[in-house]
Amino acid sequence: MSSLYTDYDGKWHSEFIAKARRMSKAELLHVIKDCEAAMAALPENPKCEQYADERLYCGMELHRRKV
Repeated sequence: MSSLYTDYDGKWHSEFIAKARRMSKAELLHVIKDCEAAMAALPENPKCEQYADERLYCGMELHRRKV
């Protein structure tokens, strides 16, 4: 079972980082674009913090790969 962002135990972050390592470049770019669109469309959404983290972790993975 995977952790939820709202579990507040930090597991979600490490699980998503591991998931990002298995994503293709196209998938990482899609997640970044999707998160940015969701945050722009409804900035008051409580999930915006999660979207920002997902976007960050995908960017970190792209940087790690130097692409």
